[in-house]
Amino acid sequence: MQVSDDMNPTPITIDTGADYKQAFEVMKEKHLHHLPVLDGDKKIVGILALRDLKLAAQLFHEAPVEVGDVMHNPVTTIAPDADLMSAIDRLTEQGIGCLPVFDEAKGELVGILTETDLLRALRELLSKKA
Repeated sequence: MQVSDDMNPTPITIDTGADYKQAFEVMKEKHLHHLPVLDGDKKIVGILALRDLKLAAQLFHEAPVEVGDVMHNPVTTIAPDADLMSAIDRLTEQGIGCLPVFDEAKGELVGILTETDLLRALRELLSKKA
């Protein structure tokens, strides 16, 4: 089983210069916990978690703050052809909730793999054994 089998191939992203309140709105509207952050060249430069935004709201209140100031950087990515076991290892070893999927050959973000995606894969695997 490869990452590409279970990733979301159409990740919602946000620009590094966007205001953190805009990121809140996107996450709320789309029911997300993570947003890959892209620069002006559409390259992944960070990851934004909902908890990052909650902390930013406590610290900055109504002040304008860019996503680039509150995102995690550097971001851990994974290749689409990596096996799911290596994805699980990265998530658990680093204590993170998602992995942006980066295709080196294309030089672009091609998906996102979350803990929820892995639970769906596990459920599917277990249901086949039942």
